[in-house]
Amino acid sequence: MAITGSLQTKNGKYYAVLNLKDEQGKRKQKWINTKYDVKGNKKKAESFLREQLVELNKQDIPYCQITVADYFEKWLKQIEAEVKPNTYRSYYGNMRNHIIPYFRQKKLLLQDLKPYHLEDYYKYKLQAGSKINSEEALSRSTIKHHHQNISKALSDALRRELIISNPATVARTPKAKKFKAEFLNPKQLDSLLALFKGSILEIPITLCVVYGFRRSEVLGLKWHNVDFENKTITISETLQQNTGGDYTDTPKTDYSYRTLPMTESIYKLLDTHRHLQNERKVLLGNYYVDTDYICTWNNGEVISPNYLTKTFHTVISKSTLPQIRVHDLRHSVASNLLNNGFSVVQVQEWLGHGSATTTLNFYAHVDKTSKINIANALQDMIKI
Repeated sequence: MAITGSLQTKNGKYYAVLNLKDEQGKRKQKWINTKYDVKGNKKKAESFLREQLVELNKQDIPYCQITVADYFEKWLKQIEAEVKPNTYRSYYGNMRNHIIPYFRQKKLLLQDLKPYHLEDYYKYKLQAGSKINSEEALSRSTIKHHHQNISKALSDALRRELIISNPATVARTPKAKKFKAEFLNPKQLDSLLALFKGSILEIPITLCVVYGFRRSEVLGLKWHNVDFENKTITISETLQQNTGGDYTDTPKTDYSYRTLPMTESIYKLLDTHRHLQNERKVLLGNYYVDTDYICTWNNGEVISPNYLTKTFHTVISKSTLPQIRVHDLRHSVASNLLNNGFSVVQVQEWLGHGSATTTLNFYAHVDKTSKINIANALQDMIKI
C-alpha cells in the first residue's frame, strides 16, 4: 500500500507529514521540516513533500498499469452518481472532447504523470484550432476549468492510492485575463424592458433586471415562493438544463437561498400575471399544464433555460443596446447598486454571493461612488 502524506504548518514553517507504519503494522507519523516559511512557499513545500513520497514509495507502491486516459474514463463513470447533473455535464464535455483524447494519444501511464505533462496540455490547448469545430484556441478561463477537472480526478486517484501525489497541485496554468463584466445603466435597462413588454419573457427579464437573478433562479421560481401578504420573493429552487430534459434543483450555494422584498411595481406585475394564469387554467382545462412555475408559456409549460438565452440574444442583437448576455443583467444590478452608494456587503446579500470578496472580484472596478468620495475627501484635506 502506498505511503501517503500531507503538508502541515508549525511555528511558521511547512512540515511534510508522512503516514508510515512500524514493524507491528501500527500507523505512525513522521514530521519533516521543509525549512520553508509558510508565507509564499506553498508550491516549494508541495514539491518537497512530493520528493519525499516518491523516494519512500519507490519500493513499496505496486506499479499500476492503467493509463491516464483509461483512468479518466473510469473516473467519469464513478463520479456521475456523486455530483449534480449540470456539474457532470461539464466534467463529461471537458473530459470527452479534450482531455481524454489528448492523453489517449500520449499513452502515458497514470503513475508516470508529472506536472510538466499537464503544463504541456494547457499550452497545447492555447493553440489555434483547439476548440471543437473551430479555428480558435480555447480561452484561458476554459483551460482553468480543465485544470480543475483534472485536479479533481487526480485527487480521487490519490485518495484511492493509485498515485502517491497529485501533480495538478503544482502544475502551472495559463494566467487568465481578469473578467470585466458588461452592464447596462438604468436608462438602457428601461429600453431593454420596453423590448420585452407584453412578450412571454417580460416576467423573467423584469425580475432579472430588478433582482439580478441567475437564469436558473428566475426560471425556477414558483408561486409558493412568492408571499403576497408580506410582499417577499424567496429563492429556494432552480431550474437546470440537461440533455435529458430540464429538472428542478437546489440553489447554487447555501448563500443563494435568500428572501427579498417585492417592490410595488413587481407586486403589481406578479399579481396581474397570477390572475392571468388562473384565467388560462379555467379556459384550457385539462390542456393546461399546472406546474406552479411563474415563468411559463400560455399553456403552463415552464420556459426552458435555452429558450430564454437564445431569445434574449436574438432580441438584443437587433437593438442598439450593448450586446450583453442574460447573466449580464445580474452584473447590471450589482454595478448600478454600487454606483448608487450601496455597500459591497449589501450588494452581496442582494445577489446571494457567498462572500463580499466574490462581489469585489467581479464589480469593484465599477464602484465609482467610493472613489468619488475619496477624491472629494482628499480635495478637502490637501489644498493645491
